[in-house]
Amino acid sequence: MQTRTPIVSGQFYPSDVNELKAMIKNFLDKTKVERRNSIGIVAPHAGYVYCGKTAASVYNSVAHGFDTVIIIGPNHSGIGEVSTSLETWKTPLGLVKPDEDFINQISKDSIILEDPKSHSMEHSIEVQLPWLQYRFEDFRIVPISINPIFYDIDTCKEIGTKISETATYLRRKILMVASSDFTHYGSMYGYEPFEGSDKEILNKIKEADMEVINQILNLKPVDVINTCEEKKLTICGYGAIASMLFAARDLKAKKGELIDYSTSFEVSKNIDAVVGYAGISIV
Repeated sequence: MQTRTPIVSGQFYPSDVNELKAMIKNFLDKTKVERRNSIGIVAPHAGYVYCGKTAASVYNSVAHGFDTVIIIGPNHSGIGEVSTSLETWKTPLGLVKPDEDFINQISKDSIILEDPKSHSMEHSIEVQLPWLQYRFEDFRIVPISINPIFYDIDTCKEIGTKISETATYLRRKILMVASSDFTHYGSMYGYEPFEGSDKEILNKIKEADMEVINQILNLKPVDVINTCEEKKLTICGYGAIASMLFAARDLKAKKGELIDYSTSFEVSKNIDAVVGYAGISIV
């Protein structure tokens, strides 16, 4: 069995095991959330120093009632198409094993291909693992990386359907994690549609994010895709979110809840590079 080694350890999160545990514990200890039986969550994938408050809030809201975690994220590198992997994933907190039966089933006669190379340079799934490892035990993962050129409605619906059908067929209790940051604003990202004071710009960023967040809370994946495409929003994982929502609806999810919202500006104070983060629970 091949092992997927971490690529952003020491950059997005500490590479030292004790330092990483202390950072996660510190963020989790500051959250005050009620646990719920989530079928899915939306969680950010930025550096922990920037998105840790939001990530901790949503992970701390999840009750442990699952066998397998389906982690769906964008492929920022553009390698591959829609890809899963049978690799074991390594982080400073140890090894995370794949759910081989789920992966073999989900990639059978499917748009989802078993392709570890597509995961080799991508951080959006990796950064979710330490949160899961710290909070939960006894789970396996199914990583699904989506090249953004495949964020169309039909593809996202097919991904969601394969997840829900496989979970039902194998009788798996699952947690889905849609890995996504929200608006990327500023000269660093080539996206500056808003003008005004820092406060005015931040309000407009939140307003743009909240339109999509409300669509997520109402379990409307088609609206999420259409809004992001028509308005050319810079929400990097909207296809992952939509795929998760299609599966959640198949599995009889009822609603979404916004657990936390923040931006990188709260830490960096840099208006030239602002990223929005949302922690959302689907129940």
